[in-house]
Order: sequence, then C-alpha cells, then structure tokens
Amino acid sequence: MTDAFKMFLIALVTSVASQLLLGPYILRLQGVVPVPATTVAGMVEQSTPPPGGAAGPNADAKLAAPNLEGIAVDEARERFRAKGIEIIEDGERDGSGAAPGTIVQQRPAPGAELSSKEIRVVVARKSEDVKVPELVGKTIDEARRAVQEAGLDLADPTPEVSDKPKSTVLRQSPPAQEAAKRGSIVRLVVAEPASIEVPKLTGLYLGKAKKTITDSGLAIGPIKRVEHAELGEGYVMRQTPVAGEHVPPGTDVELVVVAPN
Repeated sequence: MTDAFKMFLIALVTSVASQLLLGPYILRLQGVVPVPATTVAGMVEQSTPPPGGAAGPNADAKLAAPNLEGIAVDEARERFRAKGIEIIEDGERDGSGAAPGTIVQQRPAPGAELSSKEIRVVVARKSEDVKVPELVGKTIDEARRAVQEAGLDLADPTPEVSDKPKSTVLRQSPPAQEAAKRGSIVRLVVAEPASIEVPKLTGLYLGKAKKTITDSGLAIGPIKRVEHAELGEGYVMRQTPVAGEHVPPGTDVELVVVAPN
C-alpha cells in the first residue's frame, strides 16, 4: 500500500468520525434541533383520530333532544333512526285535540341534553265514543252530573222563558243516545220564568190602580188604608213591589191607600 493511499484512508476516517461526533453540536450552533424518531412517532399517533372516532375538542359533545311533539310516533322513529336516537313509547293519554298516535309529551324535553340517545314519549289516545245521556226534564244540577259521568263537558246553559220550573232542561244538543267523542261539548237550554215589570201605581186612585195591576198580569194583593188630612179617599200612597221591579207573572202587589174620611 502506497503512502498516498494510506493518507487518503486516514483523512476519510477522520472526516466520518468528526461528522458523527461533532454533527449535533454543529446543528445546534446553526439553530436546528434534531427531533428523536420516538418523538415523531408519538406526534403522529396523537394527531391520528382513533378508528370510528371524531377528532377535535367537540368529539364528546352531547346531543340536544329534538322536539317530537305533534309528530306521529312512527314518523319520529323513521326520521331519527339514522342518528341513532331510539323512540320509546311510555303510554297513551287523551290528546286534547291531537291526532291519535301523535306525540303529546316527551322526556327529555325538547332542547335538553340527550345523554343516552333514548327519548321516552307519550302519544295521543284514540278518542272513545260515548252515548249522550237524556237530559231534557232534569234540573241543571242533575244534567251537569249526568254529563260529567258520561265523560262529556257542559257549556254554559242558555235561558229561555218558560212555564216549566226554573232551571229545568228544555232542549239539549247533541240529542240523547247520540254517539259523541269523549270530552265533547253538550249545550242546554233551560227554563227561566217570565218576568213582568211592576208598573207605577203611586199617585193613582184605587180603581185605576187595580185595573193597571190586572192588565199587567199581576195580582191585587192586600190593601191597607190609612188616614190622610189632605189626600182624597183611595189615593195610592205606597206600593210593594216598587215600580220598575221585575217579578214573575201573578205576583201580588200590595197597596197603601188613603182611608175614607
């Protein structure tokens, strides 16, 4: 081996050794910090989301319960099945006008946190038909009890002048024995005695007062006579009931008149 070749080998080995020993120090002087392979691998693992998972800080965010009220339960199941939300029926109740089978209540409430992806619902029950009871001839109190027992509701009764006893049911709608939805409204017409406005009798004389009473549909009641120094005999001084009062037909009208001198 020549001396020149020996010198070449020595220079090559020295250069390689210098790079291995002094390389990191030189990089630090140049502002470059080498990253260990294990660190790089860790960074890759942390930045890669787990299979089937969502990346980012909102990966564990909870869903809000949708508003299902007024939706048919079958439609709600179909609509939210793809989102993994299970609709569970918790019973039925009268829907107060809601279509049978539609959701009238839910838990959790709309907008509340949906932690288990389950929503329990109550659906509207199909209305039952009931028979309207016979109410004509009953008193209003008797009719009210019968309507409630049948599962119906009673509207405020309409009065009508009649010779029947006061508050007797004269007509009803719907008629007796007709089928009606539970909770339907029943309307009644009830008797109200006729009333007569009492005419003014004071200032008249007894004969005229009596005729006025009978012409008005009222009855002549007791007549009391009192002495008076200035007014003439039979002059009506007082009356009961007073003028303008409304009373049933045939009511007695009492008079106080001046006695004969």
